[in-house]
Amino acid sequence: MTDVPAQVRVLRARHARLTLLYQVSNVIHSTLEPEPALRLILRGAVRLMRASSGSVVLVNPTTGFLEIHASHGLPPGAEGLKLRLGEGITGWVAQTGQPARVGDVTRDPRYIMVRPRVRSELAVPLELNGEVRGVINVDSDREQAFSAADQALLEELAVQAARVIHHTWLYQQLRLKASLFEALLSVSRTINAALNLDEALQVITREACALMNGKMCSLLMLDAGREWLELRASHGAGAAYLAKPRLSVAESLLGIVVRRLKPLQVENVQTSSRYQHAEVARTEGLISLLSVPLVFQEQALGTLSVYTGQPHSFSNEEIAILSALAALSAVALEKARL
Repeated sequence: MTDVPAQVRVLRARHARLTLLYQVSNVIHSTLEPEPALRLILRGAVRLMRASSGSVVLVNPTTGFLEIHASHGLPPGAEGLKLRLGEGITGWVAQTGQPARVGDVTRDPRYIMVRPRVRSELAVPLELNGEVRGVINVDSDREQAFSAADQALLEELAVQAARVIHHTWLYQQLRLKASLFEALLSVSRTINAALNLDEALQVITREACALMNGKMCSLLMLDAGREWLELRASHGAGAAYLAKPRLSVAESLLGIVVRRLKPLQVENVQTSSRYQHAEVARTEGLISLLSVPLVFQEQALGTLSVYTGQPHSFSNEEIAILSALAALSAVALEKARL
């Protein structure tokens, strides 16, 4: 004889899961902000799986750490937790790209405790363009709390979360490009209207610093003999940097940019053996560096450099932005020479 109440429970659970996926899909297509959709995903997953808490953890491309971007039911302060790839169950999932359904975390050596009452955990990878970019996980105060059906639902929710993040990144890239175009127009107008070259170069360093979220920006020019790089304009530079001696093209790090006519970035100038003025960098609080050449008709005129106040890995978009500003700088320099 068929167990009618059991069938009803199964149908209700299936309906609830489909409803959640439908709601998430609607939110994704109605907003460019990731937080509402990620919060909905977590609330729904925690409720349907009768979990205690949940989180969306993404890989920080600059530091490589796993950082919590959205959470539900975690204790205060837990969102500041950072994990290395391979660290904890979450880190293992991010590193291997495989889901993990652990019925008793006390018996799993990978587990790192965030809440003392947690007994089971379910974590699935969040993939974007074939690459693992994060993890969605839920945990419970009950042992063996999660089923294969729960895992299938969380994997589907991870697909939806990946779409949220993808849309957000696309929007941020478009917004960055729009800002770049506005800055280029502003700099172009300034160059054409400027009464002197120094005024134009000052605008360029200011705009470069703003666009790149930099702590400091500097523009160095080659001297007449093409042996030295001398500071011509800066924005955000302190006394120690302004007093720094000129750089030898043959021996300095920025000289490589001039000689090779290619961008160069350094993760930490305070510890780099190639950077000549690490003490100045420590005094000024400068950490990561991106430098691009000023080029006019395939000949180097100098460098445009941006420094950040925290470790940062510059993206291709950021390199393109600084290179575009460098091209305008080269035009301004050549215009002044003529």
